[in-house]
Amino acid sequence: MPSRLILLVLLYLAIRVPLILLGVPATVPELKFMLIGERMADGFAMYREIYDSTAPLAALVYWLIDLVAGRSYLTYRLVAAALLLAQALLLNSTFIRNKVYAESNYLPALLYLTFGCLTLEFEMLTPLLLGNTFVILSLPYFITVAREGLDNSRLFIGGFMLGLAALSFLPLGLFLLLGLFAVILFASAAFRSSLLMLCGFAFPYAMLLSYYLFTGAVGSFLELHLLRPWQFEVSFLIPPADLAKLLVLPGLVLALSLFSMLSLAQRLVFQVKFQQLMVVWLIVSLLVIISRDQVSAASFLVLLPPLAYFSEFLFTSRFKPWILSLMYLVLLAGVVVLRYRQPLGIGSLVKIDESRILLPVSPAQAIKGASVLVLGNDITYYTHNTLATPYLNWQLAQRHFGRLNEYDAVFALYRNFKKEPPRYIIDKVGLLEELKYKLPTIFDAYEPTDVPAVYKRQGKEL
Repeated sequence: MPSRLILLVLLYLAIRVPLILLGVPATVPELKFMLIGERMADGFAMYREIYDSTAPLAALVYWLIDLVAGRSYLTYRLVAAALLLAQALLLNSTFIRNKVYAESNYLPALLYLTFGCLTLEFEMLTPLLLGNTFVILSLPYFITVAREGLDNSRLFIGGFMLGLAALSFLPLGLFLLLGLFAVILFASAAFRSSLLMLCGFAFPYAMLLSYYLFTGAVGSFLELHLLRPWQFEVSFLIPPADLAKLLVLPGLVLALSLFSMLSLAQRLVFQVKFQQLMVVWLIVSLLVIISRDQVSAASFLVLLPPLAYFSEFLFTSRFKPWILSLMYLVLLAGVVVLRYRQPLGIGSLVKIDESRILLPVSPAQAIKGASVLVLGNDITYYTHNTLATPYLNWQLAQRHFGRLNEYDAVFALYRNFKKEPPRYIIDKVGLLEELKYKLPTIFDAYEPTDVPAVYKRQGKEL
């Protein structure tokens, strides 16, 4: 078994390490995460002085990374790679320890890591990746209650883990449905057990709300974190046709695995219950994917645990061993071709448009090393500059910029710009003239430069 585990890790590193040696491409989501960590390291508070819907626990991680390494895409990728490996091993360990299969092996971890190398977006340190770790950590606390006769207080810990998952990526709070289903399947005294789980889930939120109440930011926390993410208005960061190219392999494997599972002979009662639990996990994962306002390949990372679980049934089916080995080699080759399509020079054959995710290699910008505010969605101007004022997320900035006919919004703008005036304003939406009219004492200092839509503050500091 240890030798298989070592080979598993070596295979994972063999896929990931060359990508790091070839160079780590900069991405728009990671730049945003770095800006959050950078501002928090500079003493600005999330939600009160940084307007973004990123969950608080994820923001805390980005802050810690900035303290240690600053803006480092390499550090983000290394942490993400370590997290994905830990998730695979933790999930596989739970399967082995609880005997959810007829035979114990490392196939689920192997398939988890193989699919985890499918796309660049799985290699990014996203809030979903962070939160998915806590969802996997919660699983043993739900399924061992009845099986090992343990105290139901373990459900409080399971709920606590789900609370941390939601604090990393809010839609993961939907996994409470999975926890409730697990209580029905495995726990005695379902009502009391459910209350224990819900109390565990609410505990980290209660602690966080106490902190924001003390700092006077409860309203901003509720508005920007708890309410904003639930939009259900899906837009695609990757064209749907290109997203389908990335998902055809895992989709095909999942379909064949479910078919193989249905053809299995009768198994132990616990194994059947666990199978039902993983079906619910699959359904909840799909709900998480569509609960956000933007869908990309990274959204499907939440499907890796149920995909790894069900895939084991396919690769231990009644086919001859050489056929199963050939199937995995084809799967591995497909993953390598998709992930290495650019280094292999076959990007023109396997076209996947990731332009909305990748940052320009050499952005044509004359501004470097200055404090900047972009009025619009283009955050690439922050690549070599720092963010000034809380307005990182342009959609959320509309709470002020979109209500210039209201006194409260105009006063909030005045207060934020008075405290932290940017050296440059990049006006992508043509709003500066109105701002000059509404707040001349602030915005009259900004004069146009030779670059269209770029304004520089003249004179001394405000």
